[in-house]
Amino acid sequence: MDAPVATPVTKPRSPAAQRLHAVAKDLFYRQGIRATGVEELCRLAGTTKISLYRAFPSKDELIASVVRDECEENSTCQLDQSFDPALPLRDRPAAVMKAAADALRVPGFRGCAVGLAIAEFPDPAHPARKVADAHKLKKREQIRQLCAEAGAPDPATLGDAMLMLVEGAFAAAAYLGNDEAAGALERAGHLLLAAALPPPAD
Repeated sequence: MDAPVATPVTKPRSPAAQRLHAVAKDLFYRQGIRATGVEELCRLAGTTKISLYRAFPSKDELIASVVRDECEENSTCQLDQSFDPALPLRDRPAAVMKAAADALRVPGFRGCAVGLAIAEFPDPAHPARKVADAHKLKKREQIRQLCAEAGAPDPATLGDAMLMLVEGAFAAAAYLGNDEAAGALERAGHLLLAAALPPPAD
């Protein structure tokens, strides 16, 4: 049986909680979650530990809140572009690959924030992992659905192959460089979709 998803933490409302959340989101992405201490968070947010623990029961719950925010924004997956009603169904899987390549080329991009959180927390019972895993599985199903609507004979396999390419490109950017990883993703994605989708209708 799958582990239940953590109950959402109420989004911070007080000014101190909002500052903590914003600072945590920035630092967690730029330097890593475990590398960011509570003291640093409070100092840069201009608040105290008391304010932090008043807004969030623990650092783990703050982490889960930040990861949940990343999931809601969906800033790196950008699947919404692929659901544009003006975009033909067959072209939507290619739009997913393009969105991922475009994300790689954004200055400061160092990977999917949700994926980075998964890498930092091996325990699937961690509050942040529950949020992140649920998000990734939802995206997997959405991409498979796009592939089905595009006419792929095996949409599940194609969707998973697309995910592997995107996740691999995000990971490879650290040593290839973002531009090279983006280009490699575009070339591999083109070959994959050309082989896995039926030819365009005349």
